[in-house]
Amino acid sequence: MSDTKPRFSFEISEEQSKRAFKIFSEYGQRKAIMGRLLDEVMDMVDEHGYMVFGFILDSGTEVRKIVPSLAKAERMMNK
Repeated sequence: MSDTKPRFSFEISEEQSKRAFKIFSEYGQRKAIMGRLLDEVMDMVDEHGYMVFGFILDSGTEVRKIVPSLAKAERMMNK
């Protein structure tokens, strides 16, 4: 069994990095928060397909409304 742990990584800006270190000051916060968000998005895609990405990435979706947009997508897909 390997001692390495799976990672999910992507490039962020320098400003995002500085803000993340400031906001996620306690050990494990970043993993806890981002892990839950990742699980929710993956669950939605598993359940409803890749059109969920369309709801999230739609130009009409404001960044502050992404999580409520997931709930809206869930409601719409269940109709």
